Amino acid sequence: MEWVRFAKEAIIPEGSARIKFFGGSPIMVLRSGGKLYAYIALCNHKYYVLCERSVKDDKIVCPGHGEIFIASTGEPTQGKARSGLVRLDLEVRDGYVYVKLPSRDIVESIASESLVEGQA
Repeated sequence: MEWVRFAKEAIIPEGSARIKFFGGSPIMVLRSGGKLYAYIALCNHKYYVLCERSVKDDKIVCPGHGEIFIASTGEPTQGKARSGLVRLDLEVRDGYVYVKLPSRDIVESIASESLVEGQA
């Protein structure tokens, strides 16, 4: 896995998120409770891509079906998603946020879980 420079730390204020695509994978960095968190920005319920407006009150809300994830853990609270968001390693160096990109296999497994559930 490779580390990428995501953004300046200062452009992610409390209660907000930024999303960028790397190699076709949407990556979300958000600030909640004064801490930064990074996730693959995909809900495994129906493969919805989370958006920057998804973060509200220390929660991440899926725009597709309303599942609510805890911002600090990525765990679902409504029971629609079968598992939590995939958390990524994150570091802040010299005022920049760096994220360790996920393997392609992880992103593909989220997609295949979503497709299987969608057929059920």
